[in-house]
Amino acid sequence: MLDLLPTIVSLARTGSISATARALGVPRSTVSRRLARAEEELGVVLAERNNRAFRLTPAGRHLAREGEALLARLHTVTEQVRETGGSLAGSLRVSAPPGMAGPFLSRFLDRFGDRFPDVRVEFHVQDRPPHLIDDAFDLVFAMGPLPDGPWIRHTLGPSWFLLVGAPDLVPEGAGLQDLARLTLLASPVPGVPDRCWPLLDGGVLPIDPVLFTNDLGVLHHAVVTGRGVGLVPLHLVAEDLVAGRLVGLLTDRVGTGVDVVALFAPERRQSPLIRALLDAMDSFASELAESLVRP
Repeated sequence: MLDLLPTIVSLARTGSISATARALGVPRSTVSRRLARAEEELGVVLAERNNRAFRLTPAGRHLAREGEALLARLHTVTEQVRETGGSLAGSLRVSAPPGMAGPFLSRFLDRFGDRFPDVRVEFHVQDRPPHLIDDAFDLVFAMGPLPDGPWIRHTLGPSWFLLVGAPDLVPEGAGLQDLARLTLLASPVPGVPDRCWPLLDGGVLPIDPVLFTNDLGVLHHAVVTGRGVGLVPLHLVAEDLVAGRLVGLLTDRVGTGVDVVALFAPERRQSPLIRALLDAMDSFASELAESLVRP
């Protein structure tokens, strides 16, 4: 039965024999045979299917839910056994929001890969909040509202949003009143109404940006190329600030910190791969913080 669980779990995720076949890289007939074999071994109907519809029965959904937890635990045990042999090896499927991508994460993944060459990382950037189980992720990074579920939460610390611009655009000693004369660029900030910037005293500042985008990479590029000033996460502009390509403005008035949290299933609590990645991320974030002056 253990060898059939991945198929049952995939059927629960996809809701389709054809989609499961594509996900597993096998013919549809193979998926159908595995499902029939599981029903025969258990003596219960796991799915209702006809030419028009397919759905798991309550028994099928129960098997998929418990099977997912069992496979996650088996995955963890496999990693632990490899670690006792002196090797940290395996694979991790990771998701993060667009705001965590860019140079910061690229440099981190380069360093992590150099240190643990036998760990394979499959990294996805997604706008929508992913689901650890349904989307088969080992680890999910989140900023702002967290997806529902009994997940283990590891707080990595705040992501600081700074107001920055090219040096020739930022007037010396600029105040809030000077923003009316500047070209403003904006992106959504977790927990803040659209087309508003958060104030450090807890209020918000309504703005009228010439560019509003939910892609922080686009916002970062627009700010660096001198299109205007924008509120951008520190980890995306750290190198630009150090190099002098960007400068901060109103850092004592405008900005906020949004916690970055890593989520993983309880069955993966003892995973040496997840522990290694989170330890490395904590260390990398600490080095970044030490190299910059916090606003």
